[in-house]
Amino acid sequence: MRPVQVDRLRDDREIGAVLRGRRQHAGHLAVVHVREDQHDGTPRVAVVASRRVGSAVSRNRAKRVLREAARHVAWRPGTDVVLVARAACAGSMMQPVRDEVEQLADRLGVLEVGDAA
Repeated sequence: MRPVQVDRLRDDREIGAVLRGRRQHAGHLAVVHVREDQHDGTPRVAVVASRRVGSAVSRNRAKRVLREAARHVAWRPGTDVVLVARAACAGSMMQPVRDEVEQLADRLGVLEVGDAA
């Protein structure tokens, strides 16, 4: 699948609102939090990695991998997404992270209609 257009979710208040929204699914590599129908148009994604993930190098790698994985998921328009890295994400290859993020998004029902796996 080729990359899709996603915008970055940057406002701390909006990221906090997504995290408090209680719509989430956790996997081994990441936790996906979503909030739907907050705006029209392109989905917005934020990526977070706490110190539990590891050193700064590990956290940055985990965020890079999650950002790239988010670009390959067909998010429903109007969806705000926060991806929280878990420790295993930093040492994982790209394909398992992509697969898990897409699977979690499918469980949450936030994939574009017709693009679900």
